[in-house]
Amino acid sequence: MHKTYHLLIAAICIALLGIPATALEKRAPPFTQDHDPSENVPSHLGNYTHSHEDIEPPTYTCTPISECDVCTPFEKKTAPYCQDFGNKERVRCEWDDPDLAENLRNQTTLYDFDAISLPSYRGCPHVKRIERWKFIKFESINFVVAIFSVTLVMWRQRKLAREQYQKLAQRIGVAV
Repeated sequence: MHKTYHLLIAAICIALLGIPATALEKRAPPFTQDHDPSENVPSHLGNYTHSHEDIEPPTYTCTPISECDVCTPFEKKTAPYCQDFGNKERVRCEWDDPDLAENLRNQTTLYDFDAISLPSYRGCPHVKRIERWKFIKFESINFVVAIFSVTLVMWRQRKLAREQYQKLAQRIGVAV
């Protein structure tokens, strides 16, 4: 029964996720029999629930190597770097710790699911060409509105001046 269940899980993992079951077994929580009653952790979970507080993520520094560009519709749905702004920029990242960088270069397997890979893209707030186009469009609309407003004011002033002239001409009896 247990072996059949294990094979069923492995088949589901391979079919749906494309991940070997052995990679999922590596990420299983550490179930330990040793339990400290003073801790507020259930004994069947070990210290797994608090492990994220003890481990600091490795740090790296990224520098952009291309301009910000718009993500494709597929990337907007799937890529985490496109979720915030809908834009991406290509980056080159390097580990801050040289020992960690050397250890990661010496990994034996190319497709190790536990490997930590550096990002090749990151989100960015503004695409220059789109922002430039928005600025030109905004300034053009402002220019058109300004020309229209000045024309309207000049037309109204002339109309009011003509009406005042006609009223004055009627008062003094001059034919217009």
